[in-house]
Amino acid sequence: MKPEYLRKIESLQREVDDFHPVLRALLPRLPTVTHVEYKQGPSEKGADFVIIKRDEALDEEIYIGVICKVGKIIQSNSEVERQIEECQLYPRFISSGSKNIHLNEIWVVTNSSISNNAQEKIYLKFKSTNIKFIEGEKICSLISKYYPEFWDFESINYEQYLTDTLQTISDTPESSFFGSVGINNLIDRYVSKEDHKKRRHRPLKLYSVVRAERFIFLEGTVGSGKSTLLKQLIKKIKEEYSYEKDYILPVFCQYKDVLEKKLNIENIIQSVLSKYKIQHDGNILLIVDSVDEVKESLEERQNNFRDIVEKVSRSDKVRLLVASRIMDSLQDYEVIDQMFARYSIIPLSTGQIIDFVDKICNDIKITNKLKNGIEKTPLFKFIPRTPVSAILLARILSDEIKELPSTMTELYSKYSEIVLGRWDTSKGLLSQTEYDVISNILVEIAMFMMDNSLNCISISEVQDMFLNYLAKRNLNVDEDKLFKRLIYRSEVTTVNVRTNTFSFLHRSFMEYFYAEGLRKRGLIDINDNIYDIYWANSYFFYFGLLRDNEYLIDKINELKPSNDKTRFLRLFYNGSFYLASYLTPYKKIARGVLLSYIDAGKLYVDIPHGNTDIPLKEFSPVALLCIFTKCLSNNYAYDFFKSALEDLSVQIEQYEEIGEHIDYARFFIASTLNELGDKSAFDSLVEKNKLGVLINLGITHVTDDSGLLSTTVDKYLKKFNKKVRSNHDMSNYISKLYEESTGSLRTNLQIQ
Repeated sequence: MKPEYLRKIESLQREVDDFHPVLRALLPRLPTVTHVEYKQGPSEKGADFVIIKRDEALDEEIYIGVICKVGKIIQSNSEVERQIEECQLYPRFISSGSKNIHLNEIWVVTNSSISNNAQEKIYLKFKSTNIKFIEGEKICSLISKYYPEFWDFESINYEQYLTDTLQTISDTPESSFFGSVGINNLIDRYVSKEDHKKRRHRPLKLYSVVRAERFIFLEGTVGSGKSTLLKQLIKKIKEEYSYEKDYILPVFCQYKDVLEKKLNIENIIQSVLSKYKIQHDGNILLIVDSVDEVKESLEERQNNFRDIVEKVSRSDKVRLLVASRIMDSLQDYEVIDQMFARYSIIPLSTGQIIDFVDKICNDIKITNKLKNGIEKTPLFKFIPRTPVSAILLARILSDEIKELPSTMTELYSKYSEIVLGRWDTSKGLLSQTEYDVISNILVEIAMFMMDNSLNCISISEVQDMFLNYLAKRNLNVDEDKLFKRLIYRSEVTTVNVRTNTFSFLHRSFMEYFYAEGLRKRGLIDINDNIYDIYWANSYFFYFGLLRDNEYLIDKINELKPSNDKTRFLRLFYNGSFYLASYLTPYKKIARGVLLSYIDAGKLYVDIPHGNTDIPLKEFSPVALLCIFTKCLSNNYAYDFFKSALEDLSVQIEQYEEIGEHIDYARFFIASTLNELGDKSAFDSLVEKNKLGVLINLGITHVTDDSGLLSTTVDKYLKKFNKKVRSNHDMSNYISKLYEESTGSLRTNLQIQ
């Protein structure tokens, strides 16, 4: 232990003002400590702190009373004995009065030493009590192990204040949503300057912004991580304290607290300095959070902003950072941009989201499935890249390790709930009725736009639909306020102020709300439309909202496509429909998988034989085989389908149909299993030794791509390649399979 550490601890002169703040930060960090309550004062009953500690062996709670003293404790110190007696004598309430407990153990803690005579006297007097003595050296050891950043601080009051401030932010509703995700697990975030010219500015850390700007307005969408970013900022300021000469003291408060204190900025700052007995001559950063959580008119908000900025301007040492969601109207920004440098939070990259989920879930299986699923799930790319999206995804995947397509509907559903105001209902800023109205109107708008092939509609049309909806119902809502929220604050829609039109932020949100409309209608007709590119995502969401779709899956399996285009599109969509319907009895899904692969085999054979009008015959046979193989693997190379595919690879040997198409179906099934990690997937296929040239080439390419090759297949392919090298006609024919179009060949593909 460094001598200067002990000197620093022993230099603490005031028990309550100096030593208690250190213990308030240290005690909760000790192993197996689950809760610490600070009891100093008239109602302490002998204990300055009460610690709840977990006995792992007995799975019980131990209640410890902590008696704190500064300076050396000697034999004549009767105050310690009095406090021990009170700890023994009195029961006490903890956890906001919900528990009435007796102390099992007592710690006598000092920043100096306890004489041997004092320890012996206390032990003899309180033989039946479990008492432990913790001296200054032990305190130094515990701090070094569990609270090492303490040594970097010159002032305990600064450190305690910043620790409390970080905890205050953690206690906000937004932070509570993030659960147990620690600040160290969060991805570094960047901000970008906004201006009316919409120029692109380079990404910056918020810490560098507060050093350069005096008046800052920080904005972000719901769940973009504003509070977390503020927490990271304060943590950075705390870390930089020990060697910064121009140290900035952050003073954090909620916007509603500023209003309650009549915008008295000087009083807000002084109350913090007085409470923590901080002597600070440097700059102060006043952080005002949660502007969007206060109900006030546009005029009131603008006037309040002007007053706050004017009062902050009176002192050259005070800076201002205001954090809010994106504002309701352009009029807000006319005032904000006059007074503030406005910055927005930059969305996470896909790589950061994977990193984020990896750190939260701490499960390599989830991370691998997420990485693989992103490549095959375009819908994932359209969900806003915010921490709330990443955390929702992580929680969904953690509940049950499902493939990404299975989670997409749930992710869109939970995300839409939050951005439409689910958080605000819990805060009293939006009633349940208002939330339901906004959600239902968006469903109606989506149905109207999708059915009429519209990308956008006029604001007046939205207003007509909104008023028509309310006119049919007996609801007591503020129409004007709710309409503005629908237009400007839903965060799944956007308004073009130049054309005065309304649209969904991305088409996938319109498709999701259209699916909600389909669900309200009840059962739908299953026909070729579900495979139409225009409608397919809506039906994917629809199946995902229902999840248990036995009747509908039967209809999909029984559907006879009216044309070959639909037959081909089924290769792209059936797998995602089955994944979305993951609660459906598995045998129904397994039957659909079998039919999909057999139909793929038939379609592939029909193309070179000229039995279809699909415009794919211009591809070479090998390229066409690659397209089919990849389409099927992208749809079915998920663990969810693995057991079905393994069963089908056996069942198809006894399938009632025979012919070339069955060989291709077997090849497609084996290719998907190989991508799922089964290196012996082709063994049963090659053992028959009667495969066509194309299938042999296909096996070669699939195993080369995956790197998964069994000994049986390796021997088979070596034999095949040797045969090709010795047969000039076969070599020429294989060259044509790569180079010439399928339509021009029109020949028997069973050449050996």
